[in-house]
Amino acid sequence: MCADGVWRLYERLVEDWRHYDAMLWRLPFGTMTAIGVILTLAFHYIPSSEHVVRAALFIALAWFTLTMMHLSYKIRHFQIERATCAEAIEHLCTGFAVPYETGRAYRFVLRAEIERNPLGPLGRLLERGFYRVRSYYLVYAMYIGLIAMLLYLALIESLLLGILGIVAIALFIIAIMIVSQRRR
Repeated sequence: MCADGVWRLYERLVEDWRHYDAMLWRLPFGTMTAIGVILTLAFHYIPSSEHVVRAALFIALAWFTLTMMHLSYKIRHFQIERATCAEAIEHLCTGFAVPYETGRAYRFVLRAEIERNPLGPLGRLLERGFYRVRSYYLVYAMYIGLIAMLLYLALIESLLLGILGIVAIALFIIAIMIVSQRRR
């Protein structure tokens, strides 16, 4: 049995985990909504002859999306930390821990559930494959696709604009490389 202080810490960890989980789902949808609204307004109000403004906007939105992707990664990291600590307290205090993460839940419970799939071997194969794809990997793929689309739009505008747009895209790519090097 654990002391009250340990259970208060456990409650805080679980609340943090729930908060991070909510943020992990709100952040990508909020990012997509913001980008969609801004692009709609940009295509409606910025004249098509304003290539510099459009290219700069697309690059700024790509940078914003990269920032939100990084924030999602950090939030996911914090969520995993909280889950690990909460599971350790559960195991220490009760001798049993409910898994918070997909991989541990699969080993613990879901493998048996998947084996009972009424669609037979093909159903089990599809369910197992679908289940093993982590949702946050799909969110990262969404972010990367959005960044690629925005850079493509910036490239189209820069081709219409000329060399200035290409230089701006090159600077954006160099900035990404510098940021990634600092993390190592």
